[in-house]
Amino acid sequence: MRKFILFFVLMMAATAVFAANKGIPSEIFKDGKVKYLKSTNTLVLEDGFLFRQGKGLVVFNTGKDLHLLLKGNAEFRASLVFEDKVVIDSEGDHKLSVTSNVSGSAVKCPALTVNKAVQLELLSRNSQDGMYALDCPDITVNGGTLISEVTTANTAVKTTRLNLNGSWLEKPKGGIVDAENGRICFGDSIPAKRVRITPEVQK
Repeated sequence: MRKFILFFVLMMAATAVFAANKGIPSEIFKDGKVKYLKSTNTLVLEDGFLFRQGKGLVVFNTGKDLHLLLKGNAEFRASLVFEDKVVIDSEGDHKLSVTSNVSGSAVKCPALTVNKAVQLELLSRNSQDGMYALDCPDITVNGGTLISEVTTANTAVKTTRLNLNGSWLEKPKGGIVDAENGRICFGDSIPAKRVRITPEVQK
């Protein structure tokens, strides 16, 4: 009887955690350096946060814009799919790194905003065609840094719209958004395997 009661209590606790974090993959909370603020739909990543998943997709779906707040350097070694718009902020100059697994792009989302003091580094290693470091039709960088790279695929960033406010496209030099083919490329439309967007230098 005691075993049954204990099992029931544990199951209720697990259900409560899942309900509190609806739409946020529960497995990322095992690290202990992440918390979810339901009132603002914000995922707070503490310094030293690290989550690994060797295959499969980590899917976030909250039904509204999801905010990520960096309180230090954080890292995902997994393929992340955000089904809602994503906004990344930081309390200081901190880096969020995402390295994809074999199952998908490093980050896929409908819209991404990278704000000031954020350094977002995305890497798709040994990826197949159709996989990218960043797969996002609408990208905005507001004084932050966005670095995307692929090692075996030919396109780092799949997008049709790039909004830069206080940041500039440093690499590829003379690069453009080829909206027709949905990618960031060189001026001659050759896809870029590495994209680097950095803050503009204040004069």
